Amino acid sequence: MEQWKGTVALVTGASAGIGHATTLELLKHGVHVVALARRGDKLRDIPDQLPKNSNDTFGKLYPMECDITDENTVKNVFSWIDTNLGGISIMINNAGILRKSTLLGGKTEDWKSILDLNVLALSVCTREAYQSMTKHNINGYIIQINSIVGHSISSIFGNKMYNASKKAVTVLCDGLRHELQLVGSKIKVTSLSPGLVDTEIFAAGNCPLVTEGVSNPPPSLTAKTVADTVILALSTPPDVLFAELTVIRVGATIQNHMTALPPFTVC
Repeated sequence: MEQWKGTVALVTGASAGIGHATTLELLKHGVHVVALARRGDKLRDIPDQLPKNSNDTFGKLYPMECDITDENTVKNVFSWIDTNLGGISIMINNAGILRKSTLLGGKTEDWKSILDLNVLALSVCTREAYQSMTKHNINGYIIQINSIVGHSISSIFGNKMYNASKKAVTVLCDGLRHELQLVGSKIKVTSLSPGLVDTEIFAAGNCPLVTEGVSNPPPSLTAKTVADTVILALSTPPDVLFAELTVIRVGATIQNHMTALPPFTVC
């Protein structure tokens, strides 16, 4: 992580969960963090959670209230960063939303909110990050917080549009690496796909019983564990990256498996 000390990172969805934990870990490693969230009031006390009586030099926090589905607001944030901080080196696209909304009777506005944030806003932030890095000649790092449902089919009823949004992130990550390759860029891109994480996203999405109907629910990760994995990815040598980093708890699986099978004949 020494290579990133004193550089600037931008973290979306930094007010809670993975974004909050990642912001803290980056600050601990001396990275300056522009933290974005709709709930700006929850960002300001982040420095108070850093270790006390430490000789470490922490990064500086720049908290900003921001709805990243508003493209003009996002552009203004990057313009401010370019002018005042000299561009960004690390982009953590963490902000995401879950809505329990079936394909059979779900509300169009719920589907749109999922795709607007999880796919389009992520893509806008990625584009602006690339342009900022390129403008300032920075070989930076873009990490997209994906999900294991970006690589599998969710068994949860009413979760398929979220599932589709994360499948899109998987495609966009490799597509981004392809375009960067074609233009000769050395910016690194990682898709980080956690399994079940104990955060407020499920309650906020009216889907608190994420394991409903699952006889043996998988053990969940903590936000801190995922944040530590972000640091792991950033710690790779300049010529190496984790293209896809899937993180699950011991005892969990990527694909959903039936716990009991009906009688069948082996043939």
